[in-house]
Amino acid sequence: MNDRSWSILWIDQSNKDVLDKVAPGVFDEAIKPKRLERYLDNPFNWMALAVEDGLVIGQCMCVVHHHPDKETELYLDEIGTGDDHRRRGVAQSLMDAVFARADEAGIEEIWLGTEPDNVPARGLYEKTGAKAEPAMIYYLEW
Repeated sequence: MNDRSWSILWIDQSNKDVLDKVAPGVFDEAIKPKRLERYLDNPFNWMALAVEDGLVIGQCMCVVHHHPDKETELYLDEIGTGDDHRRRGVAQSLMDAVFARADEAGIEEIWLGTEPDNVPARGLYEKTGAKAEPAMIYYLEW
């Protein structure tokens, strides 16, 4: 039974205007129109939104990685829920939508990273059965 009050919408150039009304906290910064255009122009960038009464209350952005030497994988780049909409299952419903689309696309591996102290995110990911692996992250500056 689905008693959630929001719907999940995959964004492309035809429906991007839904991003005109976004709850605080969904994105790290304000959306820049030129950056949005560039993002949506790439078919390997996926963006799912949780929309409630015309307001975007959650987002999940992913990037499809095609490799010459291994199977295609999906990088879950960002997931965010509005400040007043957390702990309601919004992020879980976005993850479920990503899993379904990845299945449809024949993608068998999804990977992501989060900070060790991001307990809510780690809880969300571990509910899927994912196990954290030791890793190093480098931020290159030039």
